[in-house]
Formats: sequence, structure tokens, C-alpha cells
Amino acid sequence: MLLANLMKEDLIIMDLHSRDKMLVFREMIDRLKQAGEIANWIDCLKIIAEREQLKTTGIGEGIAIPHARTNAVKSLVIAFARSREGIDFKSVDGRPVHLIFMLASPPQDAGRYLNALARICALSRRKGFRESLIKADNAQEIISLIRESEIKGGKGNAQTG
Repeated sequence: MLLANLMKEDLIIMDLHSRDKMLVFREMIDRLKQAGEIANWIDCLKIIAEREQLKTTGIGEGIAIPHARTNAVKSLVIAFARSREGIDFKSVDGRPVHLIFMLASPPQDAGRYLNALARICALSRRKGFRESLIKADNAQEIISLIRESEIKGGKGNAQTG
């Protein structure tokens, strides 16, 4: 399963309007709702927010991966958002978040959900990958960069940093 195959251009926000973590969640979930990917946006927002209260999803290096398993979605869905200015996620490294991958999956799809989460974490460790997402011009380029990085990663060319 390639992440790029799960991503859709209409679920990518190139420049977040929100500056607050909870408002970012709302903006991203609104995008899922507009795209018809979510059955109950209120439940999804509640579950994402509750998960965030347990432990930050700001994994460091400017990346956050808010995620939830919920019946509010029909199938595994990934939204992406970028903030050039950065958002305070109370990240593990204390730095602002610029790149946000939001995952939501029905509870019964745990395998694909965990696989997608692990793939995002692995890609996010690559400095060159993070920098390329910051510089990307449009949603199509974001998906292409993710696809290219996944394919390179499969060949052992992971750049860390």
C-alpha cells in the first residue's frame, strides 16, 4: 500500500488559515467533510482532540500526525496540511509544526491504519522529504513527492536528518 495512492488533491491544504492546534483539526476535518469522506465530523473532531490530549501527535522535526480510529469515516482517509509559519503542537522537540498528516480509519481497518501511520513516520524522518513538502507549489506536487519518496525508500535510499 502506497500512501500516495490513498491521498487525494482535494484533501490537501497548501496553506492553513488556522494558527491554533484545535482550529487546525477543525479546518482539516472540514476539508474531509467537504470531500464527502466523513460521516460525522463532530465525532471525528472529538476523537482526534481526545487523542491529542493523551499525548501530542507532534512527533518532532516540524511534523504532526493527528490520528484516530472512528466509525465517523467509511474507510482509511489521509488529509495533509501545511503551515509555513508553524503551529504550536507542544511537539516532542518543542519546535513548531509545519506539516500535518491527519489519518482517520474505521476501527476494523486497524492493519491498514497502522501501516499508513508507520509509513508516514518513516518518511517524516527524511530531512530532504520534509524540505520538499515545504517547498511544493501545489497538491499534485505533494502527492508526487510522497510517491517518489515511498518508492525511493523501498530501495533503501532513506535520507535521515
